[in-house]
Amino acid sequence: MAKIGIDIRMLGKRHGGIGRYIFELVSNLLLLDKQNEYFLFYNYKTADESDLAVFSNYKNANLIKTGIGHYSLAEQLRLPKVLNKYDLDLMHFPNFNVPIFYKKPFAITVHDLVHHKLGGGNPIHFLAYKKVVGSAIRKAKKIIAVSRAAGEEIIKYFSSAGSKIEVIYEGSSLKADLSENQVTEVKRNFFLDKPYFLFVGVLERKKNLVNLSRGFDRFLSLSNFKMDLVIAGKADSHYPEIRHHAMDIKHKNNLVFTGFVEDLDLTALYQGAFAYVSASMHEGYGLPGVEAMGFKLPLVVSDTPVFNEIYDDAAIYFDPEDVEDIAKKLNFIAKDRLYYERLQAASLKRSRLFDWKTTAKQTLGLYIECLNDKMLKS
Repeated sequence: MAKIGIDIRMLGKRHGGIGRYIFELVSNLLLLDKQNEYFLFYNYKTADESDLAVFSNYKNANLIKTGIGHYSLAEQLRLPKVLNKYDLDLMHFPNFNVPIFYKKPFAITVHDLVHHKLGGGNPIHFLAYKKVVGSAIRKAKKIIAVSRAAGEEIIKYFSSAGSKIEVIYEGSSLKADLSENQVTEVKRNFFLDKPYFLFVGVLERKKNLVNLSRGFDRFLSLSNFKMDLVIAGKADSHYPEIRHHAMDIKHKNNLVFTGFVEDLDLTALYQGAFAYVSASMHEGYGLPGVEAMGFKLPLVVSDTPVFNEIYDDAAIYFDPEDVEDIAKKLNFIAKDRLYYERLQAASLKRSRLFDWKTTAKQTLGLYIECLNDKMLKS
């Protein structure tokens, strides 16, 4: 029996896609693997007790309480001491923020390297980020990339990492299982009385929401359609101006900002939507679009390598920097019923390729490979 640690300090839906990744991966690993012992390091200041309760049901899961926040100085200085108490055979960090001074074997998941591409506001923070990421990728036994595009991006910045990268897709958690009355109630709560395009995600710079709202505004100006654009997700404190700029359009009354939504409401929003839309400039995977496919939603998204890889023929693609092209593609999907229905069928079919059980099975295989390598070298 090996002792495997997992950093779950970013557990929970409020941490966006990474939080959901941690919950689903750990839940499915514990269902799958009864042979190894797991040590789950959580931050009691931010953890959702209902998530922790799921893990506590498993005999081979040990919940380790810490008060160490992610991206903090304490993460770098104190967390290694906490981890070293448990004599772990392998540690999995589900994001790039690995303590530089941690010396034992570990694997990491890299969701994207967006900050390498876009830079950072604070030069000191950006230098620290680059040092932490570089150290993590250099020292990791294995690197999980959430898409081929994400793996290629890692190699672009860290050419020597290629042999350590394994692509493991994520799954989808939400199911279209609400009644019509439940969906209607949620729509009523958000004052949604028209067909709507849906975007799901944090309001941050890379999501390109200003161009999306301008393209949507142009679509309404050029067509006779009466539709809304629902933006479901919390604001990013680093980019408070995004909502203000997105609202600077003629049809601002057709924009609906929900803020953070719980899974029940999010399920209803997916289930009631006309189509899913994203003008994101940079993603490692695109989990909300995968979720949308499970609801048989056509996707209208940026023409980027990762979206083409993950969504394939379930989407119609536009240039995210071209407002006119965004408007054109929204108009096309709204008016062409046959094409819309074709995308619906392709969307549902493709959604079946993404499953958290498969994610866990492949991740466990990666753990075993790391552990076997450790045994050979000991």
